[in-house]
Amino acid sequence: MNQYKGIEIIDPIERSIQHELTKSLWQKLCEMRIKIGDKGRINGIFISKSYEQAKALKASFHDWDVSIHKQEENSTQTIQITTPISRLSVEALVELTDVFLIAAAETVTKFDGLEFDVNEIKRLNTPWWKFW
Repeated sequence: MNQYKGIEIIDPIERSIQHELTKSLWQKLCEMRIKIGDKGRINGIFISKSYEQAKALKASFHDWDVSIHKQEENSTQTIQITTPISRLSVEALVELTDVFLIAAAETVTKFDGLEFDVNEIKRLNTPWWKFW
């Protein structure tokens, strides 16, 4: 596993909890027949207290799809960062979790976890012989 610059600012307990949640999510994906090496996009979900924090987070990921949604009921912002199509593995997800935790700490936002569109993953990984 890589050691990323800034990882030292992450609370080790929070990091451990997020790693366990990520590994549990991978197990659920495996139960849905997602395999190591399948292609898919990964969504990171963040919460910020201000639009300025959300914009700072968005600027950190300028090459990825980033959307900011204002939550009317409590004036927070929900930010969704979507990776390009990538090969999936538990190791890749854990490392991405570290990257997202660092970004959250640097922008004073909260990383809320990963999401996947399982239907898109299955569509991206349809065997070639099913096209006929």
